[in-house]
Amino acid sequence: MRLALWALIACAPAAATRADEGFSIGNRPQAVRAVWPSVYAFVCEGRGSVYVAAAFLVQKVDLDPPGTGRRARADFFFVTAGHAIEDCKFPRKFLAANINQPQFERDGITVARQPRKLKGLELVRLDDAYDLAVIKVRTGANLEIGKPVDVGSACEGSLGHEVYAVGFPGVSMRRSLRDRREVKRWSKGRNVGIGTADFRGTNSRYFASTVDSLPGNSGGPVVDAKGRFVGVIAKGVAGADNGYRYDVNPQDPRDWQTFIVPCYGVRRLLSQAGLR
Repeated sequence: MRLALWALIACAPAAATRADEGFSIGNRPQAVRAVWPSVYAFVCEGRGSVYVAAAFLVQKVDLDPPGTGRRARADFFFVTAGHAIEDCKFPRKFLAANINQPQFERDGITVARQPRKLKGLELVRLDDAYDLAVIKVRTGANLEIGKPVDVGSACEGSLGHEVYAVGFPGVSMRRSLRDRREVKRWSKGRNVGIGTADFRGTNSRYFASTVDSLPGNSGGPVVDAKGRFVGVIAKGVAGADNGYRYDVNPQDPRDWQTFIVPCYGVRRLLSQAGLR
Protein backbone atom coordinates (compact mmCIF):
# COMPACT_ATOMS: atom_id res chain seq x y z
CA MET A 1 0.00 0.00 0.00
CA ARG A 2 1.54 3.33 -1.09
CA LEU A 3 0.30 5.72 1.52
CA ALA A 4 2.07 9.05 2.20
CA LEU A 5 1.25 10.73 5.50
CA TRP A 6 1.38 14.49 5.17
CA ALA A 7 -0.54 15.80 8.19
CA LEU A 8 0.87 14.10 11.25
CA ILE A 9 -0.90 12.97 14.41
CA ALA A 10 -2.90 15.52 16.32
CA CYS A 11 -3.45 15.24 20.09
CA ALA A 12 -1.00 12.35 20.51
CA PRO A 13 1.42 12.66 23.46
CA ALA A 14 4.98 11.63 22.57
CA ALA A 15 5.11 8.99 25.28
CA ALA A 16 2.07 7.25 23.83
CA THR A 17 3.75 6.39 20.51
CA ARG A 18 5.58 3.36 21.90
CA ALA A 19 3.80 0.09 21.34
CA ASP A 20 3.66 -2.91 23.61
CA GLU A 21 5.35 -5.28 21.18
CA GLY A 22 3.96 -8.76 21.01
CA PHE A 23 1.39 -11.05 19.45
CA SER A 24 -0.63 -13.63 21.35
CA ILE A 25 -2.72 -16.69 20.56
CA GLY A 26 -4.18 -17.58 23.96
CA ASN A 27 -5.27 -15.58 27.02
CA ARG A 28 -7.70 -13.64 24.87
CA PRO A 29 -9.69 -10.82 26.45
CA GLN A 30 -13.46 -11.10 26.06
CA ALA A 31 -13.45 -8.50 23.30
CA VAL A 32 -10.97 -10.59 21.30
CA ARG A 33 -12.83 -13.85 21.94
CA ALA A 34 -16.02 -12.32 20.55
CA VAL A 35 -14.49 -11.31 17.22
CA TRP A 36 -12.01 -14.20 16.89
CA PRO A 37 -14.24 -16.68 14.93
CA SER A 38 -15.20 -13.96 12.44
CA VAL A 39 -11.60 -13.29 11.35
CA TYR A 40 -10.27 -15.29 8.40
CA ALA A 41 -7.03 -15.35 6.45
CA PHE A 42 -7.07 -14.19 2.85
CA VAL A 43 -4.52 -16.44 1.18
CA CYS A 44 -3.05 -15.89 -2.27
CA GLU A 45 -1.02 -18.95 -3.17
CA GLY A 46 1.26 -19.91 -6.04
CA ARG A 47 4.03 -22.42 -6.60
CA GLY A 48 6.37 -21.92 -3.66
CA SER A 49 4.90 -18.52 -2.77
CA VAL A 50 2.15 -17.46 -0.39
CA TYR A 51 0.72 -14.02 0.35
CA VAL A 52 -1.52 -13.59 3.41
CA ALA A 53 -3.76 -10.77 4.63
CA ALA A 54 -6.65 -10.69 7.11
CA ALA A 55 -10.39 -10.53 6.45
CA PHE A 56 -13.49 -10.44 8.63
CA LEU A 57 -17.15 -11.30 8.11
CA VAL A 58 -19.56 -8.36 7.86
CA GLN A 59 -22.75 -9.88 6.46
CA LYS A 60 -24.45 -13.19 5.59
CA VAL A 61 -27.28 -13.38 3.06
CA ASP A 62 -29.27 -16.62 2.87
CA LEU A 63 -30.17 -17.57 -0.71
CA ASP A 64 -32.56 -20.48 -0.16
CA PRO A 65 -35.84 -20.53 1.76
CA PRO A 66 -36.05 -22.24 5.18
CA GLY A 67 -36.42 -25.99 5.06
CA THR A 68 -34.05 -26.48 2.14
CA GLY A 69 -31.79 -28.50 4.42
CA ARG A 70 -28.06 -29.09 4.10
CA ARG A 71 -28.00 -27.86 0.51
CA ALA A 72 -29.06 -24.36 1.56
CA ARG A 73 -26.65 -21.73 0.33
CA ALA A 74 -25.61 -18.29 1.50
CA ASP A 75 -23.41 -15.41 0.42
CA PHE A 76 -20.81 -14.45 3.02
CA PHE A 77 -19.36 -10.94 2.68
CA PHE A 78 -15.92 -10.10 4.08
CA VAL A 79 -13.88 -6.91 4.37
CA THR A 80 -10.18 -7.27 3.60
CA ALA A 81 -7.21 -5.17 2.45
CA GLY A 82 -7.58 -3.69 -1.03
CA HIS A 83 -3.95 -4.33 -1.92
CA ALA A 84 -4.40 -8.02 -1.02
CA ILE A 85 -6.92 -8.32 -3.84
CA GLU A 86 -5.01 -6.20 -6.33
CA ASP A 87 -1.59 -7.73 -5.63
CA CYS A 88 -2.80 -11.33 -5.82
CA LYS A 89 -1.33 -12.60 -9.09
CA PHE A 90 -1.09 -16.26 -8.06
CA PRO A 91 -3.60 -18.80 -9.41
CA ARG A 92 -5.10 -19.85 -6.07
CA LYS A 93 -6.87 -17.60 -3.58
CA PHE A 94 -9.11 -18.58 -0.72
CA LEU A 95 -10.27 -17.76 2.81
CA ALA A 96 -9.44 -19.95 5.81
CA ALA A 97 -10.26 -19.67 9.50
CA ASN A 98 -6.57 -20.21 10.24
CA ILE A 99 -3.29 -21.15 8.56
CA ASN A 100 -0.25 -23.29 9.37
CA GLN A 101 -2.17 -25.55 11.74
CA PRO A 102 -0.23 -28.50 13.26
CA GLN A 103 -0.62 -31.76 11.34
CA PHE A 104 -1.35 -33.70 14.54
CA GLU A 105 -3.17 -33.08 17.80
CA ARG A 106 -1.21 -32.74 21.05
CA ASP A 107 -1.04 -36.52 21.43
CA GLY A 108 1.15 -36.66 18.34
CA ILE A 109 -1.00 -39.44 16.88
CA THR A 110 -4.43 -38.06 15.99
CA VAL A 111 -4.51 -36.19 12.69
CA ALA A 112 -5.67 -32.63 13.33
CA ARG A 113 -8.68 -31.32 11.47
CA GLN A 114 -7.57 -28.65 9.04
CA PRO A 115 -9.65 -25.50 8.45
CA ARG A 116 -11.86 -25.56 5.38
CA LYS A 117 -10.77 -23.43 2.43
CA LEU A 118 -13.46 -21.09 1.09
CA LYS A 119 -12.80 -20.76 -2.63
CA GLY A 120 -14.52 -18.95 -5.49
CA LEU A 121 -13.93 -15.48 -4.06
CA GLU A 122 -15.62 -12.60 -5.86
CA LEU A 123 -14.69 -8.93 -5.59
CA VAL A 124 -17.74 -6.82 -4.71
CA ARG A 125 -16.22 -3.40 -4.10
CA LEU A 126 -12.74 -1.86 -4.04
CA ASP A 127 -12.49 1.35 -2.04
CA ASP A 128 -11.21 4.43 -3.88
CA ALA A 129 -10.17 6.32 -0.75
CA TYR A 130 -9.04 3.67 1.75
CA ASP A 131 -7.07 0.53 0.97
CA LEU A 132 -10.03 -1.79 1.60
CA ALA A 133 -12.22 -4.19 -0.34
CA VAL A 134 -15.41 -6.21 0.09
CA ILE A 135 -15.29 -9.78 -1.21
CA LYS A 136 -17.97 -12.46 -1.36
CA VAL A 137 -17.94 -16.23 -1.17
CA ARG A 138 -20.97 -18.45 -1.80
CA THR A 139 -21.09 -21.66 0.21
CA GLY A 140 -23.33 -23.74 2.47
CA ALA A 141 -25.58 -21.68 4.72
CA ASN A 142 -24.80 -23.98 7.66
CA LEU A 143 -21.10 -23.18 7.58
CA GLU A 144 -19.73 -22.82 11.11
CA ILE A 145 -18.40 -19.30 11.16
CA GLY A 146 -18.41 -16.37 13.53
CA LYS A 147 -21.10 -13.73 13.65
CA PRO A 148 -20.87 -10.76 11.27
CA VAL A 149 -18.95 -7.92 12.87
CA ASP A 150 -21.23 -5.01 13.71
CA VAL A 151 -19.67 -1.96 12.06
CA GLY A 152 -21.18 0.67 14.32
CA SER A 153 -20.24 4.26 15.14
CA ALA A 154 -18.33 3.86 18.41
CA CYS A 155 -14.84 4.37 16.99
CA GLU A 156 -14.35 8.01 18.04
CA GLY A 157 -14.65 6.95 21.67
CA SER A 158 -11.61 4.71 21.31
CA LEU A 159 -9.14 7.59 21.19
CA GLY A 160 -6.82 7.37 24.17
CA HIS A 161 -8.04 3.90 25.11
CA GLU A 162 -6.79 0.34 24.69
CA VAL A 163 -7.73 -1.47 21.49
CA TYR A 164 -7.17 -4.99 20.15
CA ALA A 165 -6.33 -6.20 16.64
CA VAL A 166 -6.76 -9.71 15.20
CA GLY A 167 -4.96 -10.93 12.11
CA PHE A 168 -2.22 -13.13 10.70
CA PRO A 169 1.05 -11.26 11.36
CA GLY A 170 4.16 -12.44 9.54
CA VAL A 171 6.06 -13.13 12.75
CA SER A 172 8.97 -14.73 10.86
CA MET A 173 9.86 -11.18 9.78
CA ARG A 174 10.62 -10.13 13.37
CA ARG A 175 13.77 -11.68 14.85
CA SER A 176 12.76 -10.87 18.40
CA LEU A 177 9.69 -13.13 18.23
CA ARG A 178 10.43 -16.72 19.21
CA ASP A 179 7.40 -18.48 17.76
CA ARG A 180 7.68 -17.96 14.01
CA ARG A 181 4.70 -20.10 13.06
CA GLU A 182 2.32 -17.72 11.33
CA VAL A 183 -1.20 -18.32 12.63
CA LYS A 184 -4.12 -16.17 13.81
CA ARG A 185 -2.95 -13.87 16.62
CA TRP A 186 -4.09 -10.82 18.55
CA SER A 187 -2.20 -7.76 19.71
CA LYS A 188 -3.04 -4.69 21.76
CA GLY A 189 -2.21 -1.02 21.97
CA ARG A 190 -3.87 2.37 22.23
CA ASN A 191 -5.46 4.71 19.73
CA VAL A 192 -3.38 7.82 20.30
CA GLY A 193 -4.67 10.33 17.77
CA ILE A 194 -5.93 11.13 14.29
CA GLY A 195 -3.83 11.66 11.18
CA THR A 196 -4.76 12.51 7.61
CA ALA A 197 -3.17 10.74 4.70
CA ASP A 198 -3.42 10.58 0.95
CA PHE A 199 -4.25 7.37 -0.91
CA ARG A 200 -4.72 7.49 -4.68
CA GLY A 201 -5.30 11.22 -4.62
CA THR A 202 -7.99 11.15 -1.93
CA ASN A 203 -7.33 12.62 1.50
CA SER A 204 -8.76 10.57 4.38
CA ARG A 205 -8.60 10.39 8.17
CA TYR A 206 -6.89 7.54 9.99
CA PHE A 207 -6.51 6.56 13.61
CA ALA A 208 -2.90 6.35 14.71
CA SER A 209 -2.42 3.47 17.14
CA THR A 210 0.35 1.80 19.11
CA VAL A 211 -1.18 -1.62 18.44
CA ASP A 212 1.51 -3.85 16.95
CA SER A 213 1.13 -5.10 13.38
CA LEU A 214 3.10 -6.85 10.65
CA PRO A 215 2.35 -7.84 7.06
CA GLY A 216 -0.60 -10.22 7.36
CA ASN A 217 -2.46 -7.89 9.74
CA SER A 218 -3.68 -5.69 6.89
CA GLY A 219 -7.44 -5.94 6.55
CA GLY A 220 -7.92 -7.24 10.10
CA PRO A 221 -10.49 -5.77 12.50
CA VAL A 222 -9.73 -3.65 15.56
CA VAL A 223 -12.09 -3.55 18.56
CA ASP A 224 -12.12 -1.70 21.86
CA ALA A 225 -12.18 -3.23 25.34
CA LYS A 226 -15.98 -3.53 25.17
CA GLY A 227 -15.80 -5.42 21.89
CA ARG A 228 -17.10 -2.52 19.82
CA PHE A 229 -15.72 -2.22 16.30
CA VAL A 230 -13.12 0.52 15.92
CA GLY A 231 -11.72 0.04 12.43
CA VAL A 232 -9.45 -1.93 10.11
CA ILE A 233 -5.65 -2.25 10.05
CA ALA A 234 -4.47 -0.22 7.06
CA LYS A 235 -0.71 0.20 7.37
CA GLY A 236 2.03 -0.70 9.79
CA VAL A 237 5.60 0.39 10.40
CA ALA A 238 7.05 3.06 8.13
CA GLY A 239 10.35 3.18 6.34
CA ALA A 240 12.18 5.17 3.72
CA ASP A 241 11.52 2.41 1.19
CA ASN A 242 7.73 2.76 1.16
CA GLY A 243 7.25 6.53 1.14
CA TYR A 244 5.20 6.44 4.34
CA ARG A 245 6.02 8.99 7.05
CA TYR A 246 4.93 9.81 10.57
CA ASP A 247 6.38 11.32 13.71
CA VAL A 248 8.00 8.26 15.24
CA ASN A 249 11.39 6.68 14.73
CA PRO A 250 11.12 3.66 12.37
CA GLN A 251 14.63 2.60 13.40
CA ASP A 252 13.57 2.08 17.02
CA PRO A 253 12.01 -1.43 17.41
CA ARG A 254 9.96 -0.16 20.37
CA ASP A 255 8.54 2.74 18.42
CA TRP A 256 6.07 0.98 16.16
CA GLN A 257 2.85 2.48 14.99
CA THR A 258 -0.16 1.30 13.01
CA PHE A 259 -2.74 3.28 11.08
CA ILE A 260 -6.36 2.20 11.24
CA VAL A 261 -9.24 2.98 8.89
CA PRO A 262 -11.92 4.28 11.30
CA CYS A 263 -15.40 2.79 11.49
CA TYR A 264 -17.02 5.55 9.46
CA GLY A 265 -14.69 4.78 6.54
CA VAL A 266 -15.73 1.13 6.70
CA ARG A 267 -19.43 2.06 6.88
CA ARG A 268 -19.00 4.09 3.72
CA LEU A 269 -17.40 1.11 1.98
CA LEU A 270 -20.27 -1.17 2.99
CA SER A 271 -22.78 1.38 1.74
CA GLN A 272 -20.97 1.51 -1.60
CA ALA A 273 -21.15 -2.28 -1.75
CA GLY A 274 -24.90 -2.24 -1.10
CA LEU A 275 -24.57 -3.88 2.32
CA ARG A 276 -26.06 -1.09 4.46
